Amino acid sequence: MKDDRVIKVDKYEFRALVNIINEKRNNMIKENRDAEFITEILEKVIDSPTKRKSLLKRERETCAR
Repeated sequence: MKDDRVIKVDKYEFRALVNIINEKRNNMIKENRDAEFITEILEKVIDSPTKRKSLLKRERETCAR
């Protein structure tokens, strides 16, 4: 069974996550430790899809106000 997780972050929180994971990866590389799993996590975070509001939904919200 696959246990996927979804979190909602804004663009600033996203950048912070990427920077924190990358810093951990760099520290592990400096210590000559295997950082492959951290690299995989970093790639997943970077490649994660964004959920955008549809244009139609935005127009409805604007008209309702």
